[in-house]
Amino acid sequence: MDKTIEPVNFNASKELTDHIGEIFDKLVKYNDRIVSADIYLKSLRETPTRDKKIEVRIFLPGKDVFVEQEADSFISAAQKDVFVEQEADSFISAAQQAFDRCKILVIKEKEKSATH
Repeated sequence: MDKTIEPVNFNASKELTDHIGEIFDKLVKYNDRIVSADIYLKSLRETPTRDKKIEVRIFLPGKDVFVEQEADSFISAAQKDVFVEQEADSFISAAQQAFDRCKILVIKEKEKSATH
């Protein structure tokens, strides 16, 4: 599956984009007709908790699947000792939640195409 991972208005580390890519690579296990995926990472700086948002568009023949997922940033000095790790954890949490929602949708699309 081809995928594009695009951070919006911030610089994402290679480790972060690689890890998110690995999460979404697993989608092909649930629907082998996936053509590609566009994944947008956004840091919502205007929110008090600086939430993270991931938008995912999965391209399937005949129908695209779109998922948006937000997650808290979990900013706490007790949890992590550097902000970069907190940012990565937030996006990974949001990515996992988005992956779970995408998985459900691509399975449904596969089931629909099997009945037609």
